[in-house]
Amino acid sequence: MTGQPWLTTDVTRVRRTQDDAEVSDALLLDRIAGDDCHALDLAIQRYWRPLVGYLFRLVDTADRAEDIAQRTFCQLWDRRARWRREGSLRGLLYRVARNFALSERRRRLVEVRSATLQRGAPARNPTPVELLEDQQLRIALDHAIERLPRRRREVFVLRCVHDLSYKEIGEIMDISTQTVANQLSHALATLRRALDGVLDD
Repeated sequence: MTGQPWLTTDVTRVRRTQDDAEVSDALLLDRIAGDDCHALDLAIQRYWRPLVGYLFRLVDTADRAEDIAQRTFCQLWDRRARWRREGSLRGLLYRVARNFALSERRRRLVEVRSATLQRGAPARNPTPVELLEDQQLRIALDHAIERLPRRRREVFVLRCVHDLSYKEIGEIMDISTQTVANQLSHALATLRRALDGVLDD
C-alpha cells in the first residue's frame, strides 16, 4: 500500500500507547532509574492528576498543588538512581509530595505566626512548670511512638500528626482502609498504655 504514510504512523502510535499503558510501576521506576526520559513522561501522565488532587486537600490552592506536584516529579528524576526499587512508584510519589506539602504548610504557619506577632497580638509566655510538663510529655510520646512496629508507627504519624484520611494513608502505603483502621487502633491502645504513668503524674 502506497500513498498513505500516515497510516503506519497512526498504527505505531496506537501500539505504543497500548504498550505504555501496560508498563508496570515497578518497570517504570526501573526505567526512570536508568535515565529513560520517556518513562518519566509516562509517570507524569499516569499520576499527575491524582497527585494534584491529593495535594489540593493539603494546601490552599490549585496553583500550590500543581507547584508541589512539579517539584515532586523533579525530585523523582533528580534522585532517580537513589530510590529503593522494592516500593511502589505511586507510594514513592505520594510520600515525596506529602513531605513537600507539609513543609510548605509549616513554612506558611510560621509566616502567619510571625506576621501576627509583628502586628502586636498579645502572646502569653508559658511558665517554667508548663514548659517542663510539656517537654516531659513530648519526650515520653516520642519514645512510645518510636517503639511502635514500623507500619503501625507510620499509620499513626500519617493520621495523627499529618491529619491524612484513612483512604489517603491506604493509597500511600498501598494497604486497605480496614488495615489502616486496625493498625491505628492498635497504635493508640499501645500509646495510651505507655503514657498512663506520665499523664497520671
